[in-house]
Amino acid sequence: MADFVPLADGAQVEVRYTLDGISVENTLWFVSRSPPIDATTLQALADGVRDLWIVEMMPFLSVDLTFDGVFARDWTADPTPLAVIASGSSTPGGNSSPSHSANVAIRVRFRGTTSETWRRNSNFIPGIPIDQVTLNTYSSTIKDGIFECYVSLIDDAAFFGVFPAWRWVTTSRRIDNAPRATQLFTRTVTPEFPSPYTAPRRKRLPA
Repeated sequence: MADFVPLADGAQVEVRYTLDGISVENTLWFVSRSPPIDATTLQALADGVRDLWIVEMMPFLSVDLTFDGVFARDWTADPTPLAVIASGSSTPGGNSSPSHSANVAIRVRFRGTTSETWRRNSNFIPGIPIDQVTLNTYSSTIKDGIFECYVSLIDDAAFFGVFPAWRWVTTSRRIDNAPRATQLFTRTVTPEFPSPYTAPRRKRLPA
């Protein structure tokens, strides 16, 4: 198990899916702009990410993929003081095309406010429709849809609760191959697509 590294005034959000019976997740980090974190503010964060994903991300993903919801945790201490769930009510993707296998994904990299390499975090998006990939190249349609969802997250996070609520951040948990005492973070400024090709997802695969 990875070392726990706290994030000051921070929360971890897991976006959870199911694909062919396999649980898949993407992780995002947020910092409260109106601390301290309590059950109400954490629930508002989870609900906000859930609603955004249903409206802006899921229409571009395969019907074979189910969005299960969002799990948010206060990440200021271990064990976590608070954890909440925002159910996605098993929302399927909006593209009727079958999905590629669970290890075929689109990598989205998040760039922060400086050029330091640790400020580049990533998500690997699952449930890529077969009709959106030619050989290994994914379409501009799915790329643009994913891009717009993450761009919306940059602006909308402040309204997941009473303004100013949250800020989406990129973080660094390690330095010189050892865990930091606390995570460093910076405001996320844009999503990037480092490759026009699908990327192998090496985690969360069946044994």
